[in-house]
Amino acid sequence: MTSPAYPLHWPDAVTDTYDAVLAESPTLSGASHSSLVEACELLTAAYALQAVAAGAGYVATGSTGQAVVHPATVESRLSREAAARILARLIAPTTVGQKLARQRHGGATR
Repeated sequence: MTSPAYPLHWPDAVTDTYDAVLAESPTLSGASHSSLVEACELLTAAYALQAVAAGAGYVATGSTGQAVVHPATVESRLSREAAARILARLIAPTTVGQKLARQRHGGATR
């Protein structure tokens, strides 16, 4: 089987997730495959948002000048949660959870 052409904006961890899901469910097609692609897009957004938050030290200034958690931190978490819900419908939840945990905690990438 040849490697698919991944979107250029997907980081390695996202292409690894894509490959892991297809390895678990090699007959994935149609709406289910579209859901996988959507989950990968959400993970891509989560990584980008996390980078923005990290660049700001995870802190932003609130409307009254107080320090608040950077909004990109929250949006990154929400994107990951949405992706995990989609992925859980596609493959066994333990596999999804293990994969996302490895990525979150600096697991090996391609």
